[in-house]
Amino acid sequence: MSSVSAQQYREAAEKLIADYKAARPIETKQRKYRSVLLGHGWCTEVHRLAEASLRLVDCGHRHEALILLRTMVETTVSLHWLSQKGDDAALGVFAEGTRASRNAAQDMQKGFNVPQDLMDAILNAPVEKTDESEIFRRFQAQCDEIDSKRELYSVYRYLCGYAHPSAVSASAFIEWRSEPPSLRTVPKRGDAAVVEATLAMCLVWAGRALDQMINGKPRKQILRATAKELGLPPILPAIH
Repeated sequence: MSSVSAQQYREAAEKLIADYKAARPIETKQRKYRSVLLGHGWCTEVHRLAEASLRLVDCGHRHEALILLRTMVETTVSLHWLSQKGDDAALGVFAEGTRASRNAAQDMQKGFNVPQDLMDAILNAPVEKTDESEIFRRFQAQCDEIDSKRELYSVYRYLCGYAHPSAVSASAFIEWRSEPPSLRTVPKRGDAAVVEATLAMCLVWAGRALDQMINGKPRKQILRATAKELGLPPILPAIH
């Protein structure tokens, strides 16, 4: 991967974004299609975040694009996990969403005047705790099912340093080599290819995950060819 330039990653990403936008309506090969609905939403989000990241880079906000990469990695891994687990995973995602909404509503009710009809709608929604909802609740558990070496999770943790208040994100605006350290209003330039390489990987792997759930796998050829051009694995590992 080190021989691939930032421009090559970018051109590949732009090609995949354009191809996704031009794709025909999908036809699921699964009778229970909840997972496909979720997968479409997540895959579309990955592509839109990739496009937004490139726009940030173009206007001089490469540092800020790193924040979006964290969500892209998380969504890509979750999409692959969903494609492997199917409808059971989809039910777990919906169950976890209902559980989180219920807990948030109960907390908000303590400090805000939440309309009663909204509270009733949230609190009366059925919550069914499942094995898959517990795995979805903990992102590391999803990564462990896919990658026992925790390489995916290590990338996610690295990007969390930019998505959350941290010493990593603050250090981009501090020049430590001076004495005393000086302050910057423009972040230091990091590895030029991190943004382009990461979003290209996410586009390939998220695209393949959704493609696995669609009749005929219509984007398999372009996704595999792009992965080969960039020296990337063509798809994330199967769940073990």
